[in-house]
Amino acid sequence: MKIAIIYSTLIEDTKKSALLLKDLINADVKLISIENVKDLCLLKYNLIILGVSTYNNKVQGSFKIYVSRNIKTLIEKPTALYVNSDENLDRKVKLNKVFTKELIESSIVCSNFGYEINTDTGNFMQKRKSKKILEKNENVPHLNENEIRNYANKINNLIKKRVD
Repeated sequence: MKIAIIYSTLIEDTKKSALLLKDLINADVKLISIENVKDLCLLKYNLIILGVSTYNNKVQGSFKIYVSRNIKTLIEKPTALYVNSDENLDRKVKLNKVFTKELIESSIVCSNFGYEINTDTGNFMQKRKSKKILEKNENVPHLNENEIRNYANKINNLIKKRVD
């Protein structure tokens, strides 16, 4: 089974979660940054996983454009979705702000992996904002590795059923 994880990230947390997810899935998985997805043929993959980080309830414009241009194919193929976002917010609300209703309803699994702040990544302003957030917060945000494992297990179970 061939799987593509297409991700969009500003501060590398979605790339990190995509790498963790790739290592947990029992299939041929290819990681593809939204910047490198231009000529990708979705039809050669059995499952498409879309991962995106949010910042102030917004996602990168390039990710939104890619999804809107490929929405028909994404709805017709098995698709899984995840966001890297504050876990204290309602998962369904967060997913609805990022993905279309029809894409969410057609996906096989959706999740929120949480997020983390790395003050060493991003441009000057992103690094500065990250440092200010860490100074204000007592609880440092982190990726929810248990949720990533659960998500991967759901996909692996689907792969087993498909193979059996």
